[in-house]
Amino acid sequence: MRPCRSHYAGPNWELADGSAVTGKAAGNAPGATAADIPWLKLDVTSHRGSGALTPVTTVQRINTHGGKLDVPATRPASSGARPTPPTTSS
Repeated sequence: MRPCRSHYAGPNWELADGSAVTGKAAGNAPGATAADIPWLKLDVTSHRGSGALTPVTTVQRINTHGGKLDVPATRPASSGARPTPPTTSS
């Protein structure tokens, strides 16, 4: 498991080595509590760059803690910004 440098809509993941993948949802499971975003299994649909993500075929978001927007955010949203509750996963 490697920490992700960047994760954004698509969904996309990028590492500092320049490798990146885009995924498509293949399955999900609820988080452990109502405040946790769901666990996800994603099949990789495309690769960019060359590096640690080059051979990856599946991405899993597991062990999530927090992140649900229907739970009050613990950080105030800046003007016009969408609230972003803290979240972690592995």
